[in-house]
Amino acid sequence: MSGDETYPATVGQLSVWRDIERFPPDRLWEANLSFTWDLPEGTWSEEQIWSALGKVALRHASMRTTYVIDDEGFPRQRIAAATAEEVLAQVRQGTAEVADREAKDAAEIRRGIDALTELPWRAWILLDAGVPRQVLVVVNHMAADGVASVVLREDFETILGGTDLPPAPGPLELALNQQGEGSGRLRNAERYWRRTLAAAPRRHEPEDVSTLGAVLSSGIPMPLAHEAMGKYDVTLASLILAAYYRGIQAATGEREVLLFPMSANRFDEQHARVVTSLNQWAPLLLDLEADEPFPAILPKVHWKAFNALKNGVCSPDAIWQIRDEHSRLDPPVDRGFYYNPMLAPPGFPSEDRLEAPKVDWFEHGRTTGPGFYLIVRGLTSLNLMFRVNRAGFDREALSTVMTTMQACLAETLGGQPL
Repeated sequence: MSGDETYPATVGQLSVWRDIERFPPDRLWEANLSFTWDLPEGTWSEEQIWSALGKVALRHASMRTTYVIDDEGFPRQRIAAATAEEVLAQVRQGTAEVADREAKDAAEIRRGIDALTELPWRAWILLDAGVPRQVLVVVNHMAADGVASVVLREDFETILGGTDLPPAPGPLELALNQQGEGSGRLRNAERYWRRTLAAAPRRHEPEDVSTLGAVLSSGIPMPLAHEAMGKYDVTLASLILAAYYRGIQAATGEREVLLFPMSANRFDEQHARVVTSLNQWAPLLLDLEADEPFPAILPKVHWKAFNALKNGVCSPDAIWQIRDEHSRLDPPVDRGFYYNPMLAPPGFPSEDRLEAPKVDWFEHGRTTGPGFYLIVRGLTSLNLMFRVNRAGFDREALSTVMTTMQACLAETLGGQPL
């Protein structure tokens, strides 16, 4: 199905691979992402749907890529020159019922995908009374991130509707750029990481590790959030980041906070629609007065975050070396607080109705990745999901974070306090 020729990996692919290398064998599934796509209006046969999925894989090379580890421990891309039928022979998993989607999703996301030996995704058609209604896709993070999943969905719908699409630029072109013209950006980012961690707070952590999961449903619809943003010369992602900072301040009593916002690295037209994993963390050190009014800190947080995200493409090996140096200090550098906003742009269909905020607690099964992680999902309304595997944070402390954040959001976006 593929030849022996291999190519360098992108920085994003290498970053994901370095994380996968640290997973225990029974936790490889934590590199999986899952997406459910509603089928567009119309009557679609199963074969039409499978055909469109196969053509999507031909358009985007990352969906046909496995990896080879070279003698120095670096992954290299091996792109299969396959037909749509050959791709589907590996990834086509059959059908399931729409009513069983949540159970199917929960089971299949925990079935690891070996990026070295198999194509990095699997797909199911979900049926309702025998009629195709949705597509469930599980993909290894090596192949796609959240934004890439949106690109895949849009291309799938276009092809399903009868319009063929040509091959798209992929991670191969991106990797060659990063090793050539883009190499200076990598060196600048490494210097930024060194400066930021050198100035970061150093703290001893208690030994009791709390495992917590909670979802704060803000009740703020996205149209209202976007409308309110007209009062501030910042992005919605920056405003929520500022609220996150205030929440951590309130819970810890510390003014100085090390944050790690997610950089999607899709800020230019060349990379905006590349289907691969471009996500990397960027360190951001905030040190602002706790009693300064929340609206007053918004531009400060926004521009500091902007500077951090400019340095969002950095060699993961350089990052681990820098972090290892600071982890061996006594006390070590604070492990920081992670932030990943996924926000629909203005105009995305959603209800324009305020609701009362609420918190739902849950048990999460992930043991790897960031110890304190906030994922913001803003499609129809703002929802904040927290995953905590970190000493010093119990339910009361996390409740303080959420109550403070909701108060900041309500003050600026027009919602209700928690």
